[in-house]
Amino acid sequence: MRYALLVVPFVLIVGCGTRPTSQRETAPVGAQPAAHDHGLEGPHKGALAEWGAHDYHAEFTVDHAAKEATVYILDGDAKNAKPIAAKQLTVALAEQPAVTFTLVPKAQPGDPTGTASRFVGTHEFLATKKALAGTISAQVDGKPYSGSFKETAHDDHAGDHPAPPSAKPSQKEQEVFLTPGGIYTRADIEKNGSTVPSVKYRGVSFDHDDDLKPGDKVCPVTVNKADEKCKWWVNGKQYQFCCAPCLEKFVKQAKETPEKIKDPSEYIKK
Repeated sequence: MRYALLVVPFVLIVGCGTRPTSQRETAPVGAQPAAHDHGLEGPHKGALAEWGAHDYHAEFTVDHAAKEATVYILDGDAKNAKPIAAKQLTVALAEQPAVTFTLVPKAQPGDPTGTASRFVGTHEFLATKKALAGTISAQVDGKPYSGSFKETAHDDHAGDHPAPPSAKPSQKEQEVFLTPGGIYTRADIEKNGSTVPSVKYRGVSFDHDDDLKPGDKVCPVTVNKADEKCKWWVNGKQYQFCCAPCLEKFVKQAKETPEKIKDPSEYIKK
């Protein structure tokens, strides 16, 4: 068996998947924090766990033969190393009975002194060749981060690594974005190019800037600054978001609870 890897969208950081209160901006009326399903594996072909509101990603990889797990700490786009000053990481596997073990820093070239973007640990259970799921947690600069990951097993195929995710949109994504409902109309679908975010924004990276200043546009879903590259039409109006994964929650709201959707002018940093 080889393993294809999925992101588990639920993320915790001091509760509810948002950044710590001391760092969190006040969201406009109607804005809600949300976890994101990036739908991608990490650069090391590992399963991703998101930490905070795009603060970090923890990429879980395992060498069953060596009974060794390696976790890479990545940036908000889950593309580049983002070293942290942490003494250890804790992995808790969702097994019965529970399997918990720690990983220690193993700095990569280029990591500043006293930090690491790679953590390594061993456990006898890792010799078991099966899809794993669980949580990865750590204290970073005194703040607790925790996020969930999950591997999904599939048949072996040629090559040394699992095949990349399919370029074909999922049935769920097509139903959300290509089917009108509530205040999300057929005209909106056409203005969006009759496509879905995974296709429209494939290969596009977003800044995830949380340094908000008065007058900045704010993502309607998170408390991050909206990225002008990420736009979507809803109810005949164009909204800007911090990244493509936010679009699904917003369009679902437009269909199911349209009263929560505000005018684009409301999503501005005061």
